[in-house]
Amino acid sequence: MRQLLASLLFAAAACAGAAETTVPARAAGSAYAPEGSAPPPRAARVEAATVWRAPAVDQLATIRQRGQLRVGIVPVVPMVMRTPDGDWAGYSIDLARRLAADLGVAVSFVPTTWPDVVPDLLTQQYDIIATGLWVTVPRALVMNFTTPTAIEDVLLVASRRGAPGLKSVADANRAGLTVAVGAGTAEVALAGRLLPRATLLKLDSDPLAAIVAGKAQLALLPTLSARALEQVAGESVYLPLAQPLASAQAAMAIRKGDPDFLNFLNTWLSLQRQQGWLDERLVHWSLNPEPR
Repeated sequence: MRQLLASLLFAAAACAGAAETTVPARAAGSAYAPEGSAPPPRAARVEAATVWRAPAVDQLATIRQRGQLRVGIVPVVPMVMRTPDGDWAGYSIDLARRLAADLGVAVSFVPTTWPDVVPDLLTQQYDIIATGLWVTVPRALVMNFTTPTAIEDVLLVASRRGAPGLKSVADANRAGLTVAVGAGTAEVALAGRLLPRATLLKLDSDPLAAIVAGKAQLALLPTLSARALEQVAGESVYLPLAQPLASAQAAMAIRKGDPDFLNFLNTWLSLQRQQGWLDERLVHWSLNPEPR
């Protein structure tokens, strides 16, 4: 009995001693943090002001209620062209007409220019751009692109009379030559980089027409195929290079803030691609670029 009592008193004393043991204080700036202790205070992170999205418009429902799809276009071979009777024809025109038919609405084409094609979309002059518009980072910051509808090459075109015998970019990069490009297009920067010595002529109209009219000896033109461009250009011009200067993805574009409309368009394009219709239209307009 005495031995049991002594054991209990010894255990109680040991527990009391443990309770009185103090945890060493952490020195300022030390990385040591005793288990269970509160983390050190941190400075508040400074955040930029929150940007709230404006109330979204259901563009797909609006188009169907209106009964009309408004499409922004810029003339460019073989995407958008005028027929002899004044109608619109081309690869992008075919896309827009089939899209409107599947939506069960009419289609209205709204002509614009390369410098204005994006601003006009943002100010609601039309619902969608379908004109072989190139996908670029600056454009993607202000509007949404669909999945690509085509891959276009940029070709160097030269006048047989004004710039004969060119065989390289170096031959074309010289003073005394004028290179025509579409204003507001990616070809402006491309010409400035590859042909800095030539005079740059930025046009709202077709750059190829500037060569035919004698206003330029060179032009940078996007196209689905070299054959298509040669058929349209005629004998007054030639292609100095066997390879394109650049390639880029073309796509349709809509205003930001409507993921449902974008998802529908991408689904629609995927179905047209699976059915072979997109490829059939690409081949058709590559080999038969003349509007009829």
